[in-house]
Amino acid sequence: MAGVNWEKAYHDLEDHIEAIMRETSDLVNNAAPKLKLNEVYITKTNTLDVIIDATGDKMEYAIDLIDRKGKMETIKTGYQKSNTFSFEIPDGRYSVTAYAKESAKDNSRVFEKISVNFKRVLNDE
Repeated sequence: MAGVNWEKAYHDLEDHIEAIMRETSDLVNNAAPKLKLNEVYITKTNTLDVIIDATGDKMEYAIDLIDRKGKMETIKTGYQKSNTFSFEIPDGRYSVTAYAKESAKDNSRVFEKISVNFKRVLNDE
């Protein structure tokens, strides 16, 4: 490649790399995280407590709690900003469906269904 001024080409590239790096950094740092349900934590004491761990932008959470033996009605919480739920329910077998969605996007949601046997644990046990 005769006639190429390599020193000038190198300096031109240096000038552009800084702008490209800034633009790339802005895109990466300002990008909204992808909606993802990471984990559903369930603890059982005298209440059934559920915590939904999800990744996304401006999240809302909901729970459907279904009694597998049919002794009580299904509980549907509706969406809320808190990712923590506590249920005072009788001992039994339940299906818990945990939902997470992004507030601004009504049609994007993720969910996980878990079966759980619940038995109250009293402090003196």
